Amino acid sequence: MNKITKSMLAMSALYALSMQPASALTVTLGNQFFQPGDRPNGTALSASFSGEPAPFNAFIGDDTGVNTNLNASWTFNYSAISGITSASLALGILDADTLAAGNQVASFTLNGLDLTGLINSAFEANPVGSNVYAIYTIELPSTTFATLATGTANFSLALQGPGLAVLGDTPLNGAALDFSTLNLSNQVTPPPQNVPAPAAAALLLTALPWLVRRNKKA
Repeated sequence: MNKITKSMLAMSALYALSMQPASALTVTLGNQFFQPGDRPNGTALSASFSGEPAPFNAFIGDDTGVNTNLNASWTFNYSAISGITSASLALGILDADTLAAGNQVASFTLNGLDLTGLINSAFEANPVGSNVYAIYTIELPSTTFATLATGTANFSLALQGPGLAVLGDTPLNGAALDFSTLNLSNQVTPPPQNVPAPAAAALLLTALPWLVRRNKKA
């Protein structure tokens, strides 16, 4: 194999490395015990809490006005990640009462960044009644990528009334969190700048078989 052919092979290999696909990171807290639309009874709900980390291990608040609204936070910890291109959060929640009038989310933040409008829109797009389980998935905006890249993502959710009960609206809104999953995608950093441009690399790859055959005949 002559020097020209070797050089072309090396350049082709570098270009192939530059086309590395995006990678993904998925982190889940809690286990999903229910399916959307489920109405678990007390026994099933208690069983789902067993062995789960807080705040996925208890019903928080209530709807009657005796206790409080749901107010909970959870933190994902993972290795710092660069080049994030997309991010999403899934949340399984029971009894959010999103079928009630108005907005049921008082506040929702990620590392202090206000995402209340985002989760409220997701809730209103899929309203559920009293004691009904739902899974909400939201796409996190690019404004969150810098804080997500640090490897720590703390989400805080506070609900508000009105909630729902058998006889109608309630002043407060308690709920139970089942699980939450954070998905991050990022683009792998390309190799050094001496990688040939796509058009040039394509031309080299096209000519390579001919040069190899010619070299064998020589």
